[in-house]
Amino acid sequence: MIVLCGAVMRGAEGLAAAAAALLGAVPPVSMAWVAPAVAIDLLWTALFILGMLRYGPLTRLVLGEVAVTAGFGLAQGRLVVPEAADGGASWIAVLTTMTIVVAALGWRPRVAVPAGLAVTGAHLAGAQLAGLASGTATAAIHLVQVAAMAALMSLLRRSAAVADVALGRLRRASTEAAVLRARRADERAQYSRVHDTVLNMLTMVGAGGVAASSAMLRRQAAADLAELERIAARGVPYQDRNGGKNEAAGESPVRLDARLREITDRGGVRVTAELAALVVPGPVAEAFAGAAAEALTNVARHAGVDAARLSAVRTGDEIRVEIADRGSGFDPARLPSDRYGLRRSIIERMDSIGGGARVESGDGGTLVTLWWRP
Repeated sequence: MIVLCGAVMRGAEGLAAAAAALLGAVPPVSMAWVAPAVAIDLLWTALFILGMLRYGPLTRLVLGEVAVTAGFGLAQGRLVVPEAADGGASWIAVLTTMTIVVAALGWRPRVAVPAGLAVTGAHLAGAQLAGLASGTATAAIHLVQVAAMAALMSLLRRSAAVADVALGRLRRASTEAAVLRARRADERAQYSRVHDTVLNMLTMVGAGGVAASSAMLRRQAAADLAELERIAARGVPYQDRNGGKNEAAGESPVRLDARLREITDRGGVRVTAELAALVVPGPVAEAFAGAAAEALTNVARHAGVDAARLSAVRTGDEIRVEIADRGSGFDPARLPSDRYGLRRSIIERMDSIGGGARVESGDGGTLVTLWWRP
C-alpha cells in the first residue's frame, strides 16, 4: 500500500510540475531550458512509477529520484522566474518536497534522511547560484519536512510492528482456541459413543431386553470393547459397531431409510417405521441414526411403553425424522445435568452436521424431531 501510495503521489506531482513549468515559462525563463527539463521530468516520472510498482522501493530508484530533483534544484535559475522562486512556491520547490515525502514513505530513515538532505542542499545551492534571497528560508522549510517525515514514518513503522505482534498473538490464540474446541468436540463424541453403545447395551442386558446367548450381543460387546480401547489409546481410528472402519466420515451418499431401519431392532421396544426413500451424505445419515437410536433407547428405558413410531420424510428442502411414543413423558427443562443422552447424543449430534433437534414431552408422550437441510 505504501509503495502504491508513493508511486501515485510522485506521478501526480510529476504531471503537475510539468504543467507548472510550461505555464511559467515566461521571460527571463527560456523554453530552450524548460522544454528539455519537462521532458526529463515526464520520462523520469514514468520510469519511477513503473519501477516502484514492479520492483518496490529499490535503492537505485532513490538515487535516480535524488539525481533528477537535485539537477532541477541546481538549474532553477534557468527554469523558474525569480518571483515564483522567491515565494518558495516554484514547481522545483514543490518537487523537492515531494521527493522528501516519497523517500520517507518508501525507505528507512537511514536512506530517506540523506536523500532529503541531498535534494535540500541542491535546491539551496541552486538558489544561491541564481542569487535568490529566499533560498535559505526555503531550505529551512525542507529541513523541517525531512525531520518531520522521518519521525512520522518511524512512528508509523513502530506502530505497525506492534500491531503485527498483536495480530500474531491473536492468531496463535485463535489457533489454540480452535485446538481446544476440537479436543472438547472429541471428548463430547467419546461421551456420546460410550453412552450410545456401552451404557445402553448394559442397560438392555440388565433389563432383560437382550438374551445372554444372543449373537448380536457378542458382536456388540466386541465392538464396544474395541471402542473403549480406542478411547484409551487416543489415536486409533474409530471402529464402528461391526468392527470395521467407520465410513460415515466420508461424504459418499447413504440410504437414510436403510440406515434407520437398522436401528429399529432395539430390545424392549417395538418400532413402527414409516420411512421414505432418502439419500444423504454419510455423516448426516450417521447423525440421524445415532440420534434416533438414542431416542428409541430412551423410550425403552424411561417411557413405560413398549412401542414407538419412527418416520422419515422430506418436506421441501428439509429432511425430517421423528421418533414418537405415548409414554409417561417428562419435563426436558428439569433434566439432570449428568444425563448425556438428550443433550449430547441427540441435540449436539444434530448440531454437529448443521441440523437441529427438538424434544417435546408431556402426559401424552414424547416427540423427538430431527431435521437437516442439504
